[in-house]
Amino acid sequence: MSDNEGGIGNGILRGLKKILFTSDVVEPVKPQPQVQPSKGAVPASVPPPSSPGPVFNVAPPAESTQDMKLKVYQLLESMNKPGIDFFEVWNAATEMGGANAGNIKAAFTSLRYADTTLSKAKLLETGNFYKNGLRSTLDSETQKRQEEKTRLDKEKDQLKTSLVSEIAALEQQIAGLQEKLQVKKEESNTINQRYEPKLQDIDNRINAGQQSVNSVIADMEQVLNIIQQEIN
Repeated sequence: MSDNEGGIGNGILRGLKKILFTSDVVEPVKPQPQVQPSKGAVPASVPPPSSPGPVFNVAPPAESTQDMKLKVYQLLESMNKPGIDFFEVWNAATEMGGANAGNIKAAFTSLRYADTTLSKAKLLETGNFYKNGLRSTLDSETQKRQEEKTRLDKEKDQLKTSLVSEIAALEQQIAGLQEKLQVKKEESNTINQRYEPKLQDIDNRINAGQQSVNSVIADMEQVLNIIQQEIN
């Protein structure tokens, strides 16, 4: 815009911020500038979309509706064409107390003195231009977010399938170990039954051998005593 129109441009974002607290809620978007802002307008400060973080990270707090609407108005500010058009009339009507029929007519009549090219056709053309620009940005951002959601859904499903498979394999291993454990427990419980007869048989043999030897030794000692006493 020209220097004479700079004051109007400087007040645009201020006026639109008022709308932020009075208009209905709109769908949040992450706008990016499409054209250079007009002279005197407040530069748009819109951060580029950030890359998605790791799947398991906690999602950052969602921006409030008012914060998002402010970004939409900043995008609209960046789209403002040179000269006086729909944007300036809308802002002027807002500054007058609200974009109602009376204020819009008054703003239009007043601003025609600053820019003789201002007309109803120009208002409709530029208004639709800004509206379509916002809609295009919203559609583009929505598509990006939908693609990101699709990617994350696919990643989630793949991870879930992988974990289900791993869990099934571990459960199978555990079942196999439990079966082996049961076999070992049963084997432990039957050890005495397996070895006791053999051990008892050895004890019996030892006892029998000792008794036999002791008996023979006793006979031999008896003979030795007789020899000692009876033979000269």
